[in-house]
Amino acid sequence: MKNGTAIVLGANAGQADLIRYLKERDWTVTAVSGRQVGDPGETLADDFEKLDIRDIDAVCRLARARQAEIIYSISSDVAITAATEASEKLGLPHFFDSGLVDVFNKKPLLREFLNSRGLSPVAFAEVASADEARGWNVFPCVVKPTDAQGQRGVTKVLEKGDLAAAVDEAIAACKEPRRAILEAFLEGVEISCNVLVSDGELVVSELSERLVHTGPNFGIPVGHLIPIVNVPEHHVKAAAKLVEEVTRALRIENGTLYYQMIVTPDGPRIVEIAPRLDGCHVWRLIKAARGIDFLDGAVRRLLGESVPKQQGREEPGAVYELMFQQMPPGQAFDKSRFPVPADALYHEYRYADGQQVVPVNGRLEVVGYYVRKR
Repeated sequence: MKNGTAIVLGANAGQADLIRYLKERDWTVTAVSGRQVGDPGETLADDFEKLDIRDIDAVCRLARARQAEIIYSISSDVAITAATEASEKLGLPHFFDSGLVDVFNKKPLLREFLNSRGLSPVAFAEVASADEARGWNVFPCVVKPTDAQGQRGVTKVLEKGDLAAAVDEAIAACKEPRRAILEAFLEGVEISCNVLVSDGELVVSELSERLVHTGPNFGIPVGHLIPIVNVPEHHVKAAAKLVEEVTRALRIENGTLYYQMIVTPDGPRIVEIAPRLDGCHVWRLIKAARGIDFLDGAVRRLLGESVPKQQGREEPGAVYELMFQQMPPGQAFDKSRFPVPADALYHEYRYADGQQVVPVNGRLEVVGYYVRKR
């Protein structure tokens, strides 16, 4: 792979994976973020620019000044949207056009796309106020902002009396226009799928089990497993088939997609699709469990290299896990509370001792993670 100059939008731990990858291959990297709070990408990159990444004109000016060959992001909906728009304006490599990215970012558009084709249909409604939600009668349900990520503003609602407050919370967490989406609650095991498409072929399609909190921290991930452990084989196969069908329906020729699904008694149902790598470092889990370097394949394809179909290794009976170390925001990090497992294949802290934990979802934040073979 050639080297060059890159603009990476975002400087958090997810983007640090990309920055580190590029630096190891002799790229010159500028990290860009609207905040400067000691995120790892701020020091990993060759230089750092404090800039609102949603200001596309400013991002373009910076890219021209740096003579950037790529503008990219891997773990943020906001960042990949900005990277796509800036790359379109400058004629730089990008996987999807802004119209398709908009479908992924706006949950009602994606749900309508899927429902209209009979692909993983789920009852839903889009509302602009609690008053508009009065006619909703599907319970339990999940209420979300139409365009936020990271479990911000997401509430499970068991009965109608709690619906108005949940809608208000979701709308407050949403950008303009402020709207919420109501969806039938899907009961079952959560799973994910990281997909890489090259020249119209799914060259990587790796399923993982997504472990999540319940109760007040509902929906926040605990970790991931490869292979899937708690789902019957016929549902696993159905999930893989659904991912392929939806990817083809979207007419994806090249790019990365991250599917989140729930396996209900009636089979898998898609919760969300993101036009990027996930925000949970699952590429490291895929590399440990299957020997496939998903991040490398994604960047190579972005640069125009053909990526062949990846046949990952199988280890009968082996289970690999990626587990998060978590604590509430607003407290000082103390790594002695989160020891590194002796058998960890990889471990990373997101904070130094004494650093204040920054709110992301506002409830329970990742302060470190590890990958190991069970």
